[in-house]
Amino acid sequence: MGFVFWYLGNGAEYALHPRSVGIYHREYFVGFRQEEITFTTDRLIGTLKAGYLTGIQRTDENGNVVGDYDAVFTGANLIFMNAPLRAEGWSFGVGPGVLTSRIYNYIDYALTLNAAVIGNLKGGNVLILLQNIGYGRVLPTPELYIRGLSRNNNFQFGPFLRLFGDRDIDGGFIFSGNFSLLSMRVSPSLKNALVGMSVEVGPFTFAYDYSYYWIGYSTHRIGFNISWGKQQTLEEKIKEHERKLTEHEKKIASQEKEIRRLKGKIEKLEMQARTYARNLVKQAEEEDDPNIALQKLEIAYAFDTTLDVQRKIIALKERVVEKRKLSGIRRVDVLLKNGLYSEALASTLLLLEEFPDDPEVLKLYRKVKRIVEARKNAEKIKKKAEKKYTESKMERAKKLVEEGRYVEAARILNTLPTDAEKIRLMNRLRSAAQRYVEMARGYIKKEDWTRAKYYLEKSLKIYPLTEATALLSYVEGKMKKSAHLHYIKALELYQKGDIVGAFAHIKEAHLLDPKNERYRNVYFRLKTALKED
Repeated sequence: MGFVFWYLGNGAEYALHPRSVGIYHREYFVGFRQEEITFTTDRLIGTLKAGYLTGIQRTDENGNVVGDYDAVFTGANLIFMNAPLRAEGWSFGVGPGVLTSRIYNYIDYALTLNAAVIGNLKGGNVLILLQNIGYGRVLPTPELYIRGLSRNNNFQFGPFLRLFGDRDIDGGFIFSGNFSLLSMRVSPSLKNALVGMSVEVGPFTFAYDYSYYWIGYSTHRIGFNISWGKQQTLEEKIKEHERKLTEHEKKIASQEKEIRRLKGKIEKLEMQARTYARNLVKQAEEEDDPNIALQKLEIAYAFDTTLDVQRKIIALKERVVEKRKLSGIRRVDVLLKNGLYSEALASTLLLLEEFPDDPEVLKLYRKVKRIVEARKNAEKIKKKAEKKYTESKMERAKKLVEEGRYVEAARILNTLPTDAEKIRLMNRLRSAAQRYVEMARGYIKKEDWTRAKYYLEKSLKIYPLTEATALLSYVEGKMKKSAHLHYIKALELYQKGDIVGAFAHIKEAHLLDPKNERYRNVYFRLKTALKED
C-alpha cells in the first residue's frame, strides 16, 4: 500500500504552531478513519498518525468474495531545527521517522529521514518539507511540499505544491484571514478544495476542515491545539518591538545622514549653476542680436537674480518690444500714405493683438478706423482687411512652423477658419507632435520619465495624439522621485546647458512641492525664458 494514507489531505493543513500540541480526528469514506497528533516546541516538529480501514473484501483467484479483513497504518516523524521556529530569517532541520502497516496478515515497516526549511521573512513565510525518504520491507512514498505565504495585515495568501513519489502531483492556493477570535481559510487545488475555520479561546484553538475531492468523496477533520508559554510569547513581542524601534532609530539616523549629504550636494550644484548663469550674462553683453541676448539673460536670471541682471532684462525687453512696436506703427503710416487702407487696417489689428493696452497702438487703431469709415467703400475695405488679417496670421503661423515654434503656431492656427492651407500646416504640426512622441519613447527606454513626460506634454499642446495621451498616463505612473531629487537633476542639467531638461525636472519639483519657494522661483524664471505655457 506504500503508506499512502500519510498524504491524504490538503496543503492548507500544514500549520506550525510553536509550543503547542494538536489532536485531530479525520473521517474519509465509509470504514476509513485516521487520528493525528502534532506537537512543536521552539526547535522540534513532531507528527504521529494512525489510520485504519475496515470491511475490505477478500476474494479468491476466481473473484469470489471469501471474507473480509482490516488494515492498520501508523507513522511518526520528527524534525529538529537549528533555530527557533519563531526566529526571523531562514532555519533548517532534519530528523528520523518510522512507518508501519498491517494489511490482512502482512506487516510492512520502513525507517525514514525527514527535512524542513522554514523562512520567516518580512512580508510572509516559506515552508519546504521533504518527508519519508527511507527504506524497509517496502519503499515508503516520499513527499515534497513547498509553500509560500505573503502576509498582509490579518490575511495570508500564497501557492503550494505537493509531489508524491515520482508522478503524483497536487498544487493550489491558500487564503486565510483572521477575524478577531475566528480564523477562516480556503484552499482549492488540483485534487480537492478545502474550506476550514478555527476559533481561539485562551490557549485552545478548535478547528474544523471540510475537503471535497474531485473524484467524488469528501473528508471531515476536527480537532484542537493547546498552546503554552503565553508569557514567553509576550516577552518575545516586547523584544520584537525593541528590535523594530532600534531599526527605526537606525533608519532615521541614516535618513538624516542622507539629508545632510543631499544638502551639501545641492549647495555645491547651486554654486556651479550661479557660475554658469554669470557666464551667460557675459555672453549676453557681447551679443549683437537683442533677442538672443534677452533669452540668455532670462535663462541666467534663474540663478543670477542680482539687480544688475534684472535691469538689463527690463532694458532689453523695452528695447525689443519698442523696436517691434515702432516698426509696426511706421508700416501702418506708410500704408495709409499710399492709400492701402485695407492693408493698414489689417496691420493695425495685428499690432492691437500684440499690444492691446499700449496707448500709441490704441491711438493708431482709432485713427485708422476713422479714416476707413470715412471712405465710401468702407465695408469693402473692412472685409478686405479682415481677409488680409487672416492671411497675415496664417503667414505668421507658417513662419513659426518653419522656426520650430510649434506650440505658438498651433495656438494661432486654432483661431483661424479651416481651409487647405490650415490643413496643410496642421499636418505638419501632427508630424512634429509625432516626433516629440518618438523622443519621449527614447527617454522612456532610458527610464528618464521626467523628460519623457515633458515631450509628451509638448506633443499634446501641438496636436492631440491618442498615443501621446496613453504614454503620458503610463509615464506619470512611473514617476516616483521626490521633489529634491528632481531639483538636483535640474541643477545638473542647467549647468550643462540642457535648459529644456532642467525645466522638465524643475517643473516636477515644483509640482511635487509647490510651497517650496526656491523651486517655484526657478520654475517660473525658466518658464518665462523658454516661453513655455
